[in-house]
Amino acid sequence: MKKLLFLALLAIIVSCSKDDEPVINSDTNNETDPVNDSITYFTLKVNEFYIGEVVNSGYLILNDNEGNILAHTQIENNKEYIFKAKKGEEKESFTVSRFIHRNRESSQVNFLSSFFNIKKGTTWNFEGYQTSSAITNAEGANKGSKSFSLKIQNISGHNSVQISSTQGGISRSSSETSNSIDYDPITFNENQNKFLITVHFESEKSKYFFIDNVQDQQEIIVDGSELKEFDSYIPISLPNDGNTYSKDLSANLAPEERFSTTWFSQIESEVASNFGVFENFHDFEIYISTSNTAENYSYFYSRNSPTLEAVIISPYNTDFELINSSVNAFEFTGNQKYTTKRSSWSYRFNDFVEKKIRYDSWSFRSNELAYQTTPKLPQEFFDLYSHFKIENLEYEETIFSNGFTYENLFIDVNSSENGGTKFTESLTFKNPDYNNKSFKKNEDFEKIIKELSKL
Repeated sequence: MKKLLFLALLAIIVSCSKDDEPVINSDTNNETDPVNDSITYFTLKVNEFYIGEVVNSGYLILNDNEGNILAHTQIENNKEYIFKAKKGEEKESFTVSRFIHRNRESSQVNFLSSFFNIKKGTTWNFEGYQTSSAITNAEGANKGSKSFSLKIQNISGHNSVQISSTQGGISRSSSETSNSIDYDPITFNENQNKFLITVHFESEKSKYFFIDNVQDQQEIIVDGSELKEFDSYIPISLPNDGNTYSKDLSANLAPEERFSTTWFSQIESEVASNFGVFENFHDFEIYISTSNTAENYSYFYSRNSPTLEAVIISPYNTDFELINSSVNAFEFTGNQKYTTKRSSWSYRFNDFVEKKIRYDSWSFRSNELAYQTTPKLPQEFFDLYSHFKIENLEYEETIFSNGFTYENLFIDVNSSENGGTKFTESLTFKNPDYNNKSFKKNEDFEKIIKELSKL
């Protein structure tokens, strides 16, 4: 953190609220601006948990719109970084790049995210969280596990089945025929003794069955005639584009009871285009998605809301053409409507000698304005993270989004919220060559990627 670049044009002060030894970047004349003749153009606040188990180390880099380095520093916990410039010489907009490094016994992950068109006066908050307590709670939840077997018969024409405890959906293995489904012992802990079974059909509405006070090693048989209809069915209106869509819903039935009724169940027909809900359901979380592998794009819609009304997915434009996939000369054309966009380049490989998966990524993020010049990176950054090889990165995808996204670091977070409702809509265009590469699947690694992507 003690090494900062000299600036050619700006005098920038990086100070730490918990550190009495501020680092000063001086200009070419080696003169320091007086405090009353400077302006704060960017502030970063880091809480006491950011660097820890999830993020092992981090780095921050500021560039002007021409890609020149303004300032850079390694990130430390419980600090406030204040970036200042001489009045009249500060930039109205600039680029901020955040680097996240995580190293584990079986994997190493490096995320570099460059946010373009950041406005003068912006403040960011990097908030980590304590993970040791969460791990302890998870370990405790797994103690005293029990199991039961379940057979559902006479369900001809079923699409899928969702088994949910009071804490959401649970995983299980099964064997099935066209008329029944038989689950191997379903494992649950002693705090989960109430289950919601939802059966989705290809050409009729979904139905459900509650199982309460489940005992260890209990054998349960449910007949299709015992299934009940939900209190109501919330319609889903979809574009007539030939794609097959999927749906997912979870909601609270009581303060301590949250159930999932679907897990990306396919919508096979118009009569199945709905969400089955209970009258007392509240605090909904829904997802609608589709993937068109022939045209290398996917669509995703999510909504969090206290209540649930009819869901309308409007037709969207899939016109996208990649002109140049290079990170240094990226160019595309398209006709999408969006508030934020993200393009990413990545490199992933399995090191069979060290038995380790490695993932490097650099993403460009912006609002409706174009990406600016590719940011230059300081030598001090490469000295710290010599394993991060930009030359290995390959273009992966571009995502256009509306609503509440992780790109809200530089837009008004309230712009996507209305009456407690929060939504996200995104359209992703994949690089087919990158997507078709064969990588060894690793569930733990995929969870790490998902966890870091949300920071």
